Amino acid sequence: MAKKMMYSFEEKKDPADGIVSTIMGILSLVLLIAAVYSSYYMRGNAGIYAGAMGISGILFAFVGFIIGVKSFSGKNIRYKYPKIGSIMCGIVFVVWLGVVLGGA
Repeated sequence: MAKKMMYSFEEKKDPADGIVSTIMGILSLVLLIAAVYSSYYMRGNAGIYAGAMGISGILFAFVGFIIGVKSFSGKNIRYKYPKIGSIMCGIVFVVWLGVVLGGA
């Protein structure tokens, strides 16, 4: 017996967690660029400013990745923002770890 096709006319929505994840990824990327620029502008003596931006950027990227992955579990959602947020936060987190472990 053939399977009966079911159609859903319920509108898909953007999950708030996915949007938050994307915003946190953008914010972490901005902090990364600001930390690199401030370190270059101060000729390597950025000190506490670059450190504060680094810790904040790592936390934003990590939390954004976790929130983005959790937002995939919703029903009737669009997956654009969770995908963008999770991928962006993951990449920025790896770059931050490279900067920290590289000793820059």
